[in-house]
Amino acid sequence: MEAIGSIKALVALVVIAVTAITSWILGMRMRRRIKRTLGITPTNEMELTSLKTWMNVEDAEEKNRGGKLH
Repeated sequence: MEAIGSIKALVALVVIAVTAITSWILGMRMRRRIKRTLGITPTNEMELTSLKTWMNVEDAEEKNRGGKLH
């Protein structure tokens, strides 16, 4: 029975590691998109996840594309 517990613990560690790495990669991509579009670097997590910031990004990308997608 100890083997089953250690396997579950190993699976949990792998899931946590994959989630952490994926979150870090997505955060970097989001920061790069904000910097490329708005020309600013998000200074904190609140700015990175702010709806207002992403609405500004969407508006700027629409202007660069020449109109709305819909």
